[in-house]
Amino acid sequence: MKRIFSTVLGLAILFSFLSVPVFTQAISSTSTIGELITSLQEQINQLIAQIETLRQAQSGIKETVKEVKGTLQLINQLRIGMTSEEVKRLQEILATDPDVYPEGLITGYFGRLTEKAVKKFQKKTCIEQVGIVGPKTLWKINELLAEGAGSSGKIPPGLLTAPGIQKKLCATSTPDIIAPIISAVFATSTTATSTQITWLTDETANSKVWYSTSTSFVITTSTPAVSSSDYVLIHNLTLSNLTASTTYYYLISSADKSGNIATTTEKLFTTLNQ
Repeated sequence: MKRIFSTVLGLAILFSFLSVPVFTQAISSTSTIGELITSLQEQINQLIAQIETLRQAQSGIKETVKEVKGTLQLINQLRIGMTSEEVKRLQEILATDPDVYPEGLITGYFGRLTEKAVKKFQKKTCIEQVGIVGPKTLWKINELLAEGAGSSGKIPPGLLTAPGIQKKLCATSTPDIIAPIISAVFATSTTATSTQITWLTDETANSKVWYSTSTSFVITTSTPAVSSSDYVLIHNLTLSNLTASTTYYYLISSADKSGNIATTTEKLFTTLNQ
């Protein structure tokens, strides 16, 4: 009996030792599967984030393509013998002026009639009349398109004959000899020791104020003044260190970038009591 009990006990202990690795392996396997699931979830999240990034990038590309399609311009240089959609667009532009392209044929083929029309366009825009749409002609055509067509994506009828476009065809720079116009002059925020002189000009100009306690004063190098070299339309200069209860007389001057100077008549303000 004792021997049978010992045998059974021994078998039980042996079984317990044999079952421990299996249990441990089961726990280890469960842990490994959990880590795998976590890793896969992280990869899925990363893929979702990448897909969203690609989706946004694709959306941006579509918007860019849309903007490019809406921009009306010529890109390539064009010459006789070429056939393309750009040649067709060139012909459409030239045909908006009967004096430039009276035939008005829109074929997409750059033939002798198109070459002749290009030369007429170049003459009107003060470009060498070579009959080839080179860099200068391209730049001028695109400038006129931007002015006349804007972002419509369409060539407007009469593009080259519109008054605003006519001014840009062969524009020559004329010297600016007109001085700014000064208006809305005020002395504001006046205190016992300071005031602000404000005014407007019809073009950007610099700012200067001379001031004195004497009326009909003559401007000299010693006349007190404040100034700003910024070219602006709205002017504002502060006079400080003034005497309380005193009447001051002042003159305003503004000069544009071409050096044309405008000066006001004498004006006055009175500082406050202390």
